Amino acid sequence: MNGDRVQRVAARRDAYTAGRDLHVTVVREPPGPSGALAPARPGVSRAPGRAARDGREGEERGAYRRERSLFMHYVNPEILACQGRDATGHDTGRILEQALRTTRLAVLLTDAYLIFPSSYMFELPWFAVFLERMAPLVREGLVRHTSPTPELTAYRDLKAREYRHDERNPYSAPPPRLRSAPEPMWYPRFGGPTAAGIAELWVRALAPGGDLTGVVHAMARAWRRPHGRVANILAKSPDRLEGQAFVARFVARTLPAPVPGDAGSLLALFLSAAYLRCYVRDLDTAVLMDLPIGPLSCRLGETEEEMKGRVLSSRRLDLALRWLRVDHFVHRTATWKELVLLRSSPEFGMMTSMLFGNGSADAFRLAVIGAGRSRRFGPAVTCGDALSNVAAVVDRMARTPG
Repeated sequence: MNGDRVQRVAARRDAYTAGRDLHVTVVREPPGPSGALAPARPGVSRAPGRAARDGREGEERGAYRRERSLFMHYVNPEILACQGRDATGHDTGRILEQALRTTRLAVLLTDAYLIFPSSYMFELPWFAVFLERMAPLVREGLVRHTSPTPELTAYRDLKAREYRHDERNPYSAPPPRLRSAPEPMWYPRFGGPTAAGIAELWVRALAPGGDLTGVVHAMARAWRRPHGRVANILAKSPDRLEGQAFVARFVARTLPAPVPGDAGSLLALFLSAAYLRCYVRDLDTAVLMDLPIGPLSCRLGETEEEMKGRVLSSRRLDLALRWLRVDHFVHRTATWKELVLLRSSPEFGMMTSMLFGNGSADAFRLAVIGAGRSRRFGPAVTCGDALSNVAAVVDRMARTPG
């Protein structure tokens, strides 16, 4: 009982203070092929600084920060549909298992919360099972839902109107009740309505040379109409939605003709990227990419300065876990509480700051090689083994000159 209590106290402390006390702010380098560790560019380190939700950027731009929460976009039905996955049909079993695996990695990459939009509880029939499978995290308040209002009934009424013309309105009934976990705690949604944010990005993307230029050209050819006229038609879609959700199938209904195949896929990808960008920006969160089920980053982080340090490679972390010989423990045997304890260690925080910052990949490799010569550096079976392996590598890195 005492041990369980210590773990619970540690988990709570971790959620609020570990990132502030222990993290090192660094600049993230883009991952190499398949998420491999890439050498850092010289001269790009930046001094630590406090995050500012009021829009202050400067030296913080491009920095991976462990006190930043992680947004659970990897079960979003629209984003998964862009990868050809049906989150409410025949792919649900695989998506659920992949989501649990991804969540194990997500827990390790933040000292704060895992945040998901309240819509998941209505739109995904299996989401209650997902929450119950990670009940310890939900119980400790480390997994939270976000929406403009904490009242799910009021939120449901709001969303029911947005999906009023859907064949099956997912908001026509309350979400399934959780049997073995409490209701997730609420996290306030900052910023304006998501639809307004997407509309702003939509108009900007329709400008000459914008992100939707290729879509407009494809539709102009298919419809045999001038490019400018098609752009004007698309520009009116936000108003023609009349308060409906800004998703691809509703946008398509505002148009005078079908959207050609490739253009339709690009349109859906743009809308998913705009949705994700709004949440990442408004909640000041990070996201995971390079997942086994698909990239799921919607191309965020590839060219945008404001997304650097926020789009993190799961393959990069998985590679490091294999080198540290803790991958089986993390993915197979560790409890959720043990994962929280692992991420709480200053050594693990230093390691991830190096992985997604400007630390030397070669220094990390050499530290792993050096630590691996010890007989005690074996496959982690317990949380203590995992902590020992991580500490051994980070200690060698700290003692490496330069």
